[in-house]
Amino acid sequence: MSYFSRFYKQEKKISRTLDIDEQLYSELEYLSKNVYEASISKLVNASIEKLIETEDIQLYERKSKYYVSRSFLIRESLMDGLYKLKEKYRVSICLLVNVAIRNALITEKEEKNATLIAQKINK
Repeated sequence: MSYFSRFYKQEKKISRTLDIDEQLYSELEYLSKNVYEASISKLVNASIEKLIETEDIQLYERKSKYYVSRSFLIRESLMDGLYKLKEKYRVSICLLVNVAIRNALITEKEEKNATLIAQKINK
C-alpha cells in the first residue's frame, strides 16, 4: 500500500443541488469544521459510497420538516450508483442521499460512543 493510496483517483464530479434535512446538514457542517479534514461534499460522497455498497436503505420518519437546498460535487460513479438504487427501490435521489447521510451519522455516533466506553474501561 503506497502512502497516497488512501486518496481517490481523479474523477469527474457532477454538481447537484439537493434538499437535505436541516438537522443532518448541521451535523455534517460540524464534522467538516471540527472533526475531519474534509469538505461537506466529501463527507456526502463517503456516505453515498457506503449506501451504494451496503444498499442499507431504511426509510425513516423525519423529526425535522425543514430542508435546506445545497449544492454538492458528487463523483460521477456515485451518481451512477444512485440512479441504479433509484430504479431498484423507486426512491428519489434526494431521499437516497438523506438516508446515506443519516446512516453515516448514526455509525459515526455509535463508533464515538464505543471509543468512549473503551477508554473508560481501560482507565
